[in-house]
Amino acid sequence: MKKKIIGILWLSPMLLLAQQKEFNWLVGKWQEEGKPSFEIWKSKDTYLLAESYAIESGIKKINETIKIVKKGNDFYFIASVKDQGSTEFKITWYNKNSFVAENPRHDFPRKINYKKTDANHIHASIGDNTKTIDYFFTKVP
Repeated sequence: MKKKIIGILWLSPMLLLAQQKEFNWLVGKWQEEGKPSFEIWKSKDTYLLAESYAIESGIKKINETIKIVKKGNDFYFIASVKDQGSTEFKITWYNKNSFVAENPRHDFPRKINYKKTDANHIHASIGDNTKTIDYFFTKVP
């Protein structure tokens, strides 16, 4: 019995890491094209973590932090904005280089899309039924 429990404890983090790999294409530093705005995605033990920030007058100004986590059988994109708290978006669809996250109860955005268009570019968009805002990112060292 003891060996079985140890085996389960050892395998649990491995299973979580394997699940997290679904979104590892995001890992790295991405700059919004033509702007001093960045997203840095890092792989943590059981989730992905991103920091979205801009450089203004040489000062780093954090806009939000983002996590992609697994809860039960579902993945969630959780955005935390300073002085506004966190909002969860359920990832309703994904494949090896894109995903859609939705929260129909949120005011704006209600839908978030990320798509890796090639090895060094990501197209992200946020929106609702009436408005969409596009972001184009290039991978930087």
